[in-house]
Amino acid sequence: MGQVSLLFNEYDCMGCHACEIACKQEHGLGIGPRVVRVLERAPLFKPLFCHHCEDAPCALSCPEDAITKDPKTGVVLLDGEKCNGCDAVPGKSGAEKQETSSCKVECPAHIDVQGYVNLAVKGKFQEALQLIKLASPFPSICGRVCHHPCESACSRDQIDEPVAIHSIERFLADLDLNADKRYMPGIRDKKEEKVAIIGSGPAGLTCAYYLAQEGYNVTIFEKAPVLGGMLTTGIPSYRLPREIVEAEIQLIRDMGVSMKTGVEVGKDITIPQLRKEGCKAFFIANGAQECIGLGIEGEGLDGVYSGLDYLRQVNLGNPVRLGENIAVIGGGNVALDAARSARRLGSPNASIIYRRSLEEIPSRPEEIAECQEEGISINTLAQPVRFIGKNGRVKAMECIKMQLTEPDESGRRSPEPLPGSEFTIEVDAVITALGQESDWACLTPECVCTLTEWGTMNVDTLTLQSDDPDIFAGGDAVRGSQSVIEAIADGRQAAISIDRYLSGQDLRLGRDRAFKAITEPQKEKYDPAARAQMPRLEPKKRVKNFNEVQKGFTAEVAVQEAKRCISCGTCCVQACSYDVMQFNHEVTKAVKCDLCVDKRGRNEIPACYAICPTRCIFWGDPKKFPIGIYQGL
Repeated sequence: MGQVSLLFNEYDCMGCHACEIACKQEHGLGIGPRVVRVLERAPLFKPLFCHHCEDAPCALSCPEDAITKDPKTGVVLLDGEKCNGCDAVPGKSGAEKQETSSCKVECPAHIDVQGYVNLAVKGKFQEALQLIKLASPFPSICGRVCHHPCESACSRDQIDEPVAIHSIERFLADLDLNADKRYMPGIRDKKEEKVAIIGSGPAGLTCAYYLAQEGYNVTIFEKAPVLGGMLTTGIPSYRLPREIVEAEIQLIRDMGVSMKTGVEVGKDITIPQLRKEGCKAFFIANGAQECIGLGIEGEGLDGVYSGLDYLRQVNLGNPVRLGENIAVIGGGNVALDAARSARRLGSPNASIIYRRSLEEIPSRPEEIAECQEEGISINTLAQPVRFIGKNGRVKAMECIKMQLTEPDESGRRSPEPLPGSEFTIEVDAVITALGQESDWACLTPECVCTLTEWGTMNVDTLTLQSDDPDIFAGGDAVRGSQSVIEAIADGRQAAISIDRYLSGQDLRLGRDRAFKAITEPQKEKYDPAARAQMPRLEPKKRVKNFNEVQKGFTAEVAVQEAKRCISCGTCCVQACSYDVMQFNHEVTKAVKCDLCVDKRGRNEIPACYAICPTRCIFWGDPKKFPIGIYQGL
């Protein structure tokens, strides 16, 4: 039997709901309509046909093996006997099970967190890794340096503490890194189109990863002598070992992506030249690696370094000896990393100066704790006003104490100088870490891209397309200095847009999906259980070298921690990109369109196809239908 599919032509649909009614009458399934906006048209009813995806994420995410793909027909089947509704309690959390777990909602890349955590409970570590990599290619990196907003939103804190999600993610990724044969996604047939990516940071590498899967000829151009962007030059190896980044980059290279270092687009080669050489689309992911200055007296003295320049030298193997007494200005990760690196390189009296309170410092709590464990003081509510030098080198820093104003309309308090509170600190060196901006030398006069008043690229927030139709941008180049996971999210979305652009598809169609978080999860059957703590090197040992501080979970600890997940939603519902999977609260199980597989063997047709008055539903071999039939992509 050949492949048969249901296809839907949205333009001929008049929204009569006849297909929905016929399906419910015949099967009693909970499949219903959803409202979408297509090409700025009015909201439109659309039936929820299962796409029977080639690599069905619903099947991958199911910890009970209740969803399988028939090898002969390609139909994705759901076994109602095996399905347990992801531990749904009858009468509890029924309607909300159709919504999304807050961990996935808050993750910028919308990784199916509940899915991979539940797979880990079953010991399905490979499947869990594959599920993560549907949305992010770098679990080994995010498991170390992500600020894990998923944990901040974890509903387990309604019982005790959030699940240690990023530690489980790291465990799964490290298993793969140490495997004899690493997981590599399947690559579709090679395409002729060439795509150029400017920048090899997390956004650029992610875009390359997903475009390579689609078969595109991808080349990354990196102006630095090494690949990885901030992953390599901005994050010290005690947080993110170099071999981890190199292994992830090598996997992308093995997928067929070409990578060129020491090539500055805009200088060594230009976008117009690349167009002449056959590049059909571009993704600008040049990051934000130009440091913002303080703009105060003495900033040009010897011994005053910018945070990123200092870390770049350290990470490239050219450590700068600063002396015993150093001050780092700022409160973000760059500031803490600079202070901790200096401590490791022989500056015992490293301190941080931050103009707001400790509660407002943007670094992660665990980073602050580790910093303080290493003997680095954090001096809050203070700000430098000038650097004092002797013979051209900084020797002291004059600061002023700050006070916080009353909260404004947003609830945020602003720091203001406290008159007459000036004081002086003697220093051997100063590192400033106040933020970064992008270098736009890659844009030649022929490019019509525009920048915002903040110096970031103007793009469509949904598609990441710039004013130049063939140029897309993401990561820090669009957001300003933000997180690794946000850059990863942009890289994947850019890859989707570029694929659609080169395929002649609509870039916006079906992509404005809003996730609704589950707020009242089932908690009744869960007892309090202590959160697993990440083991770390002792402070006295770790300040002498750049060895990785956090040691990682064992398999036993990872599984035990994964069991703390309270299964807010339903794994298959959250894994489906098309809203096809439905949670039936009456039987506390999942249901979905099965393509009327039982009828196929009897040469019968499905009720939806038979009843459609406008014949906008098609039944048959999808290869025989005309190009442009909408399938809900």
